[in-house]
Amino acid sequence: MNQQACPVGYKKVNVYLIKFYSSVIAIFLFTFLFFGWKVPIYIITIDFAIRVFFGIEYSFVCKILNFVLKTLQIQPKEIDAKSKAFAAKVGLMFSFMLSIALLWNAHTWATVIAIIFLTAVLFEVVLNFCAACYMESLWRKYFAKKTKEEEFFD
Repeated sequence: MNQQACPVGYKKVNVYLIKFYSSVIAIFLFTFLFFGWKVPIYIITIDFAIRVFFGIEYSFVCKILNFVLKTLQIQPKEIDAKSKAFAAKVGLMFSFMLSIALLWNAHTWATVIAIIFLTAVLFEVVLNFCAACYMESLWRKYFAKKTKEEEFFD
């Protein structure tokens, strides 16, 4: 979120919604890791898929969290949505891999994936460090085709 390499777009998203959403994801991952509950993993997989393919406004978890934020009268603080959209894609990838591992009864792999996913989510919630932003900036630096403006400034 605060990294200089974060991509910039014109769409905005409420930072408190993202923090709240990440906290819910962390709680769901904890419930899986400590109690073995699989249903929360399937819920976040479906919700991430909705966020990625249809938009944050259609996510049922985000709708509930928006209602809670409005009820608590927490004023929104807007940030750029492009890096958070990439983070949602990474979240979808992790939750999908986790769901597949659970469906295949590969519990060791599921635990490893959940721990890595939880670590990234906690970095966002606790340290305000967007691991997806960092990953995307590395991708752009080493693998993505540069625009003429980016080549000019290199």
